[in-house]
Amino acid sequence: MGTGRVLLVIAEVLAAIALAVQFLMPIEWIVSIAFGHRSFVLPARWVVSLLLISIAGGVSVIALASMYWRLAHLTIPPPAQ
Repeated sequence: MGTGRVLLVIAEVLAAIALAVQFLMPIEWIVSIAFGHRSFVLPARWVVSLLLISIAGGVSVIALASMYWRLAHLTIPPPAQ
C-alpha cells in the first residue's frame, strides 16, 4: 500500500476511536478551559472526540495531498506506434 492509503486508513481508525470515545467515556469527566477571568467547562468526551476528529481530518488532508503529488508527477509513456 502507498503512503496515502496508509494515512487514510489511520484517519479512519482515528475517526472510529473518536466515535467509540463519544459513547464509552463517562459523562462525569470534565475539562475546564480558562480564558482570562472566564472559565468554560465541557464534558471530556466532547473534547477528546473533537481532538481525535481534528487529527483525523489533518491526516486525511495530508494523505490526499500525498496522493495528488504522486499522481501529478506520474510520467505517462507515449502511445505505441
